[in-house]
Amino acid sequence: MTCRNDDEASSSNPPPPLTASRIYIGNQAKEILATRDITGITKLVTSLCYGKETEQSSKLLYETFSKHFPNILVSKLLQIYSFGTDITPKIRSFSLCLLDSLLMDIDDLRGGLKKESLNDIKNHVSSCLLTQESSDEDFKLLSRIVSRVSVDVFIASKPWYELCSYIVSLDGNKKALLLLSELPTLLDEEFLMPLLENGFGLKIVNVLLMNQDYDEEEWCLGLEAGFSLILQLVNMNKKSLVWDLVYVIVKSVWEMVNVKRREIVVRKGFVRVAKKVRREALRFREHEYEVVSRLGLMIQRINGLGEVTMMMVTMIHEVLERYYMGGQVLNHGLLNQFL
Repeated sequence: MTCRNDDEASSSNPPPPLTASRIYIGNQAKEILATRDITGITKLVTSLCYGKETEQSSKLLYETFSKHFPNILVSKLLQIYSFGTDITPKIRSFSLCLLDSLLMDIDDLRGGLKKESLNDIKNHVSSCLLTQESSDEDFKLLSRIVSRVSVDVFIASKPWYELCSYIVSLDGNKKALLLLSELPTLLDEEFLMPLLENGFGLKIVNVLLMNQDYDEEEWCLGLEAGFSLILQLVNMNKKSLVWDLVYVIVKSVWEMVNVKRREIVVRKGFVRVAKKVRREALRFREHEYEVVSRLGLMIQRINGLGEVTMMMVTMIHEVLERYYMGGQVLNHGLLNQFL
């Protein structure tokens, strides 16, 4: 009787498939890690993308990599995009989606990439940027990936000359502006000066003040890139350039609202700026706080701003108050004594 019940129990609760076992997953991970090529990781990403397997082995294998070998996984995913020219565009784009999510998890859970992996990873990122057939959507993902990787690279005081040279070499405005707007407020003068010497500041001014084609996306990118450049310059004894850019932004916003009647574009631009402030505020020091606060006050004085735009500017001030002075909320009573 007991044996019959055991048989019934085993038939109603079958063991997990072999491909879902820890031994199988571990062996698969070792095989992929043991080879320099990207065949194994490409097969895994393809399975995840198309959902070819009904069992959970692909998902479990990917989770094993992301949990135990995240830095190696970052390099492998980058190689799929940069070297996988015979791989379908869908798979290559999917590898960037996985990578963007993985880097976010690494930042949140592990405090960033390992220093010993940074040179390898940034070289693979540079190779991805040089891929000629990148779609606009892929480039947006790549710009976010550059943003996440560059934080760890610049914190570790590692040079990234290839990235600077790549930005300088770009034709047109949009890609260059997008990349600059995504970079963290950690750039040193050695990285930034070649951009300024190659007229990057003038490019931003032209986009904001000479945008005759009314290209909404380009104007928003110009606003975000101009704001980002202000944050980079403020601690580099470039005060005249900082305030020149501040007044260019204020003038451009006024013209967009009161002359060109494009307030909705201004709204979109300041949504991006508010996100930038929220992302960077923990790294702000007194100089960044001062210039961002004053810029916000100047924008608030412009007649014709819509409710949502004003809300975004107010949100910027709230974020500053939340994170300034070591993350403590500012004492408004104390501030009022000095107004």
